[in-house]
Order: sequence, then structure tokens, then C-alpha cells
Amino acid sequence: MKTFLARQRQEGFFSIRFKSAAGKFSTAQLLAINELAEKFGKGFVNLTSRQEISIPFVRKEDFNAIEKICAADELKISPIGTIFKQVTACQGTQSCPAGIIDSPKIAMELERRHGGRELPCKVTSSVTGCPNNCMKVDANDIGIKGAIEPQFVAENCIYCGACAKVCPVNAIEVNRPEKIWKIDRDKCINCGRCVKVCRKAALRGDVGFKVYFVGKNFLPMIKSEETLHKTIDAALNYFSVHAKTRERLSKLLERLGTEDFKSALKILTTMYK
Repeated sequence: MKTFLARQRQEGFFSIRFKSAAGKFSTAQLLAINELAEKFGKGFVNLTSRQEISIPFVRKEDFNAIEKICAADELKISPIGTIFKQVTACQGTQSCPAGIIDSPKIAMELERRHGGRELPCKVTSSVTGCPNNCMKVDANDIGIKGAIEPQFVAENCIYCGACAKVCPVNAIEVNRPEKIWKIDRDKCINCGRCVKVCRKAALRGDVGFKVYFVGKNFLPMIKSEETLHKTIDAALNYFSVHAKTRERLSKLLERLGTEDFKSALKILTTMYK
């Protein structure tokens, strides 16, 4: 069941949480939250683990007045309950030098498609721009991580070894005298540092997404946003159909195994090409 007031241990008091736009609030929204906290709370706010701002010590009878102020400043109150929770995101390519994907863009589209969707149990999700994993995708039910799959262009390579030097997991070997370039795909973490450091266009990068379900990555790298969203759609539909009431995704996969879940995501079809 979805509601907008979170009960507190203090009788008669509730907290209200406000959605961010992938971690962003405008200054106008922050001023409105300040007004609400002063008028209806106790003059302070809390930050949640899902990049929301929470005002505690709100009374139920003030909710309608709070809603009117929110509407004027385009503040969205976060629903609570067994729902698709707010998607958290880093800034990705919008500002981070290590970013591979536009994390806020992906997060906002997930919010548009699924935000507040009622489910058998809550589902958490996050989007992280690169393998640095600032948003801890493996700690969420669904996690999306930006990835680059390096491709070697032999005719451009001068075998300088710069790519091997920047690789954080020693997945690349370069033999300059013999003009040999090798990569261990099992070691590669798809960070793209080798692609970025190459000045001769000997490495190009196929940008894509790694998707994690309860911390496990068992899908090939997805190379289009359309396929990414189809995959998430399929996962949530599977969860809606097969999960028991208040059964988390992790418990569902423990109970039924992952093979049927993989089939539901069409892992063996050409949609991942």
C-alpha cells in the first residue's frame, strides 16, 4: 500500500520526504523546504539514503496545506510503502571526469516509467556512472553501471603501452618489439581508462550498461538505452507476477532460482546484440 506520511515513534507525528531529481534540488525548492520545515516541522531536515530530503515532526492535519505549497514550487512528495523507490544516481558524464554514462538521465527515465509503482515489496535501484561504483549498485535490488568495452584497432597502434599502464587491474599486455596487444576480458572491469589515454585512436570504446540484480551481474553488457529499459521492465513484471507479498527480490530469486528469471529477461535472444 502506498502512502505519503511515514510514521514516527513519537505518537501523532509523521515525516514527509521530498523527491530529488537524481540528487538535485533547485534553490527555489530548497527555500520552499526551509519554509515547510519552519512552519510545519521543528526547523530542521534529514537527508535519506535515497537522495531525498525529509521533514520530521509533521502532523497529519497539516498535509493538505503542505501539498499546496509543494504544488507551487514543483516539489514532489515521495510515496512510501511496497513501491519502486526513488532511483539514486551520481552525476556521471554531467560533471564527473570518470563518468561513462549520463547517470541522472537514466535515473530520471526510470523514475518516469516506474517511480512509485506498487509492487509486492519495495524495490530499490541506483545508477552509477562508472566502475568506481559511487552509488553502490550492488547494495540495491536493481543497479545500473556505466561500462566501456574496449576494441583494438591494430593499424593505429604504436604499441607505446600507455593503455597497459593505466589499467587498474592489469588486464592489458603490450609487447612493443613484437607488436603484440592483448586484453584479458575476464579481468577487464570496463572502466574505459585505456580508451581515454590512447592518443592514436588504437582503442575505441563501445559504451553500454552493466545491470545488477541483488548484486549479481549475469547479463551481457547492454549497448542501448532501449534494451536497458526493456530489461528493467521485464524484471519488474517478473517480480510483480512471482513474488509473494512483502518478499524482496533477493528472497524471490533464492526461492525460485535465477534460470527462469534470466529467461524472462530474454538473455538468450538477439536483443543484447
